[in-house]
Amino acid sequence: MKNYTLKIILLLVTLVSIILLSKVICKNNSSENNLIKIEMDNKLFEKGKNLFIKNCVACHYIGMDKVATSPSLGGITKIRKKDWLYNYTRDSSKMFKKGDSIAKKIREKELGLMVSFPYLSNADLDAIYYFVEKNHELPEKKKIRKY
Repeated sequence: MKNYTLKIILLLVTLVSIILLSKVICKNNSSENNLIKIEMDNKLFEKGKNLFIKNCVACHYIGMDKVATSPSLGGITKIRKKDWLYNYTRDSSKMFKKGDSIAKKIREKELGLMVSFPYLSNADLDAIYYFVEKNHELPEKKKIRKY
């Protein structure tokens, strides 16, 4: 009888352990999927993606991690101030002519000056740079690489 009771207890402990472990695994997987889903369903992300495709993809790689005809943009908001990015996006030639040191360095790398986008509003640029960073931060298999 003692041996039988010990086997039952061991079986119950094993079952409870399996159930608890499966809940932890499911919870971790669903949290990751929900986070990615939130990013992909985000209206600002979608607006930025659409504006990027319309205005930027001819020169910048949409995956944010390779040089196309212009530098990759992933992580750009971490190394450039918002005002600088917006001014450069709207009129890089003007910044270069005024002697902006970063614009000059970009030109020295023979990358050329960026096409001007004076019609993009602050809200448009917010969305574009939000998309740039979020797409750059996404796990590799979730990144948008084609349009």
